[in-house]
Amino acid sequence: MSYKSYQELLNEKRVWYKAAKQSYCPILNANIIFNSKGFHHLLFDGLGHPRVHKERMYRLGLLPLVIPVLKTAVNISEYVPQTYSKKHNKLVEYWILKETVGKQKTLVTVVLRRIGSGNITFYSVWKKRDKQQKSPL
Repeated sequence: MSYKSYQELLNEKRVWYKAAKQSYCPILNANIIFNSKGFHHLLFDGLGHPRVHKERMYRLGLLPLVIPVLKTAVNISEYVPQTYSKKHNKLVEYWILKETVGKQKTLVTVVLRRIGSGNITFYSVWKKRDKQQKSPL
């Protein structure tokens, strides 16, 4: 599918994201919530700086693969135990799931996060770690 513009892709994926709301993840035995913070992180980095349009389009394009990863992951690739976050003034923990999904059998990485005692939420997505890519945590 080709997009006429970045704005068209952004609008389509925003609609998809809002419709997704949540998805059950068997490996965590929990519903993963798709909240506005996760969508914001696709467009802005952890410091709140806007990502370049190419990276935004790349991450938005991977959104349809997030739910298949949540549903089919057979193990937790990485877990970051609760650590205090000054930004959130709460304990934060992360899970990283990796699974090969989609028509092209792509290794997709999904990052999940829980702030305090809240729900586990979607936080980020990418495919095959690029060597120059920094850790999302």
